[in-house]
Amino acid sequence: MKYELLPAQYAPDGKFLERSCSYVADFVYIDCSTNALHVEDSKGMRTEVYKVKRKMMLHFHKIRIEEV
Repeated sequence: MKYELLPAQYAPDGKFLERSCSYVADFVYIDCSTNALHVEDSKGMRTEVYKVKRKMMLHFHKIRIEEV
C-alpha cells in the first residue's frame, strides 16, 4: 500500500516544482481479533531515507512501521 507523506509542490502560477514523497509498505493487514492495522517493512538495511520516511509515517499518519 502506498502512503503519501508530502504532496507535490507547485508555484503560485501552477508550475510544477517538486514531486510528492511517499512510502510503500511491504505488507499491510488488519488483525481480525483486535481490529489493529499492521504496516510491515522487511528491510535488509535501514537506509537514511527509510529512517526519515518511518518518522514521517508516525508523525503524519500515526502509524508505526513494524520491521520484520
